[in-house]
Amino acid sequence: MSMGFVSTAKRGQHFDLATLAIKKLKSANLALKGKSEREFEQAVIGHLQSSPTLRKNLITQVGTDEVEKITQANLFGFCHRPDASIGNDGTAIEIKVISGGQSARDILGQSIAYRMQYRFVIIVLVDGTEDRKIVELCKDKKSKEYSLFTGLAETMNVFSIIGPDGPSKNVSFEP
Repeated sequence: MSMGFVSTAKRGQHFDLATLAIKKLKSANLALKGKSEREFEQAVIGHLQSSPTLRKNLITQVGTDEVEKITQANLFGFCHRPDASIGNDGTAIEIKVISGGQSARDILGQSIAYRMQYRFVIIVLVDGTEDRKIVELCKDKKSKEYSLFTGLAETMNVFSIIGPDGPSKNVSFEP
């Protein structure tokens, strides 16, 4: 399934780094009260940087001494930049607080745009609803949301972390 996406296989160095990032993100603390999206980005990036392997391959927009810039994806004549990446074209990482339909649509659209330039995409959805309905829907194996995120991981190399599902515990959709 090309669809204009960068060709890739679920093996090799880029895949290993993506799966290491997913493993780390499963335990990222997304249960931060009253935080802005930027603060979640910093928390997630900090959590990823605690891995020496990821730290040396991570390109972010939060550091002041970044040598390399994040590679942008171009789609519909617009430039799209993820919050972080692992390598120049390995894995794009996007963090989004989901509090309504628009932010949910935004992150899904962003994941497609990033797949045009990157081998893998990891989207981190922070459930910003009062009753954590997004996490609950994503955990339900009979829900459309569960099917969607499973399909994105299996067929499009778009992996997802949804949380919080408890203290330092998140739901993941991965290969």
